Amino acid sequence: MPPNHKEKRLNSYFQTIAPHYDLVNNLVSFGLHHYWRRFAVEKAHLHPGAKVLDVCCGTGQITRALAQKVGPQGFVVGLDLSPSMLKIAAKNLRDLDNPQRVQLLVGNAMDLPFPDNSFDRVVIGYGLRNVADMRRALHELYRVLKPEGRAVSLELGKPRHRLLNKLYALYSAIFPPLVGLLITGEQEPYRYLHRSVQAYPNPAEVSATFEKIGFTAVKCYELSWGIATVHTAEKPPR
Repeated sequence: MPPNHKEKRLNSYFQTIAPHYDLVNNLVSFGLHHYWRRFAVEKAHLHPGAKVLDVCCGTGQITRALAQKVGPQGFVVGLDLSPSMLKIAAKNLRDLDNPQRVQLLVGNAMDLPFPDNSFDRVVIGYGLRNVADMRRALHELYRVLKPEGRAVSLELGKPRHRLLNKLYALYSAIFPPLVGLLITGEQEPYRYLHRSVQAYPNPAEVSATFEKIGFTAVKCYELSWGIATVHTAEKPPR
């Protein structure tokens, strides 16, 4: 599938900000993204020896946590559209025990290069907000997931409380672009972050989309007053 305009634009953004991506995330989330990531990985209900796909893996922080959970008999594939981000991921994964149990691939979340029913678990972190077609990406996650497997999505959201929502919208419109400018020399990728969060569907709509694809047992967890959300879902048995 050739990249569309949105994918080309995101690739350009990530090429610029990749070396400082984790630092800026830490600053603008005040370190909360570590808690969100741990929560999402725990909700994957991993077992030693599992085969896991991490879609939109970015700098490999979730990939690393998944690899530690599945142990030396497990296998994790980290896939991302941005080669620049995968270069950082490779550095972040170098000191893992048995690093050969992790594979990093350039790929598109809407056209996954794997056969049907390939993985015990699929995880996507901060990816559904960025794909051109969320429904198509979820269909691909469903396709490559084994029956009775589990999918987990970690995404940014918006607080339900009206005042908190307004304050957070103001914060995300001003602070991340300012931090981005100071550290990376770029504001536009972080302005895009604000726009994409504001445009992202509410948790109930996302849950409904999971169900329309065919997932069952769909649950949503709102973290840090709704600033982040974790969706979990299962693929029915054959």
